[in-house]
Amino acid sequence: MHYIVTNDNAYAIDHPKDAIYGAPVLEDGTIDWEGSYDIVWDNLEDEEREYVAHIAYHLQEIAKLSEEHLEVFIK
Repeated sequence: MHYIVTNDNAYAIDHPKDAIYGAPVLEDGTIDWEGSYDIVWDNLEDEEREYVAHIAYHLQEIAKLSEEHLEVFIK
């Protein structure tokens, strides 16, 4: 799993082709994965949708790089 923490939210992706999901960040800075939720794009304002899309893009790129890195060591 790959994730990015911003303020009081964590955004995560398990695989480059998976959908992004979120989880709340608790006051002590830990992530409440049990409280994770799907991102519902229709419920987001335009500015927030653009922000989350930007995060999703970077998460996908990180996941792709991780897979490529692992392939190098497996071969």
